[in-house]
Order: sequence, then C-alpha cells, then structure tokens
Amino acid sequence: MRATAAQEPLTLIRRLYDAWNVGDVAAAANVLSPDVRWDTFGGGRAAGANAIQATLAGGSGGTWHMTAVAIDLLVGVVDHVIAFSRRSGAEPERIEIWTFRGGKAVHYRGYPLNEGLAVLSETTRSRKLEVACRTLLAFNRGDRGGDVRVFAEQFHGQRLDDVQVLGETFESLVVSAVHHHDETTSAPVNLVITFASDKARRVVAHATAEAAVAAAARWTPV
Repeated sequence: MRATAAQEPLTLIRRLYDAWNVGDVAAAANVLSPDVRWDTFGGGRAAGANAIQATLAGGSGGTWHMTAVAIDLLVGVVDHVIAFSRRSGAEPERIEIWTFRGGKAVHYRGYPLNEGLAVLSETTRSRKLEVACRTLLAFNRGDRGGDVRVFAEQFHGQRLDDVQVLGETFESLVVSAVHHHDETTSAPVNLVITFASDKARRVVAHATAEAAVAAAARWTPV
C-alpha cells in the first residue's frame, strides 16, 4: 500500500482560482513561484508569475481580459493538483496540472480534456486515476447513469470536491473528498474506489482516512 498525507496545494489552488474570479490578480499570483514555468498543449513555454494573466485569461491578442474560470473538479496527488476547468464563453474544457514546491506553484501544464487525461495515464502508468477523474467529473456535472452509478448510489448530494489521493493499491485508489449534500451542507468522506476492466467497480466509504487506507490494503478481489 502506497499512502500520502493530505496536501496544502489543494487549498492554495482553490485560493488562486477564487482570487482570480473576483479580480484579485495579485492574490492569485501570490500562490505562484516568481519563476513558475508555464507549458500549454500546442503552444509555447513561458516563465514568471506575470504569465498568469495570459494563461488564466485565455489570451486575447495582447489585450488580455480576465475570463471567469469555473472549476468542476480539483484532484490532489502528492505535490500536484489537477484542475478540471472551463472558461466562460465557448472555449473547450481543460485540464490544468499544477506542481508545488515549498508552498508555491512552480510548474503549470494546460491541456484539452482528452489529451490531459491521456497524460495522467501515461505518467502514472495506470488508468485508475484517469477513470476516477472521468467518473467524478461526470458526477459533479449531474450525470447519474453508466459508470457514474457507483458514486450516485453512494452519494445523493450535488458534488464531491477537493479530492485528495491518499493511497493506491493494484486494484484501488484511496481518496478523501468533501461531499456537498446541498448548497449549504457538506461533510468530509474517505473512500476506497476499486476498479475492474478500466471501470470504477465500487465505492466504499470509511470513517477515517486511516481506516480507508487499511481497508484497501486488506481488500482482495472476489
């Protein structure tokens, strides 16, 4: 069983997007290292905190304007945060991967959705994270059929937010998340997600993160 502690980067990235969406560019940039590196799929490479303007605003031919960023899902994995984001207007959805060192974001990588999901599978050498992200993303957007049923049957609320990967076995991922029952009520949950044939097979909730990690280590396929 491989386990990691909950990470501060999730909180910092949530703070960055919240600050950006209220027009506080300075507060958003405060999350970034002064020499943060920016890589965009199919585009160029830039460095420095000032690049946040062109990146999060989406670019506008040199006359950049702030564009609201909606976050459908945040997933923390060790010192990385994966943000599934959408800009206002007709722009396509994206995956934005942030890497942290010493409490600051030092690297940004932006991809269209499917290309970014492929990167997750390539870099982790497994499809578990990709499948979990796809299923959670669909759940947060209101889907309740297909593979999403494994979450819909367990959770009847609106969303599972701020997902943190706590550990991994050959068959499962252990995650913590915030379950939003409705617009005013939420609670932390600790889940063991097991997989079969590149699909999420079942989800079991546990009282604590430690209990979830221990259960995943004991679980054997039937």
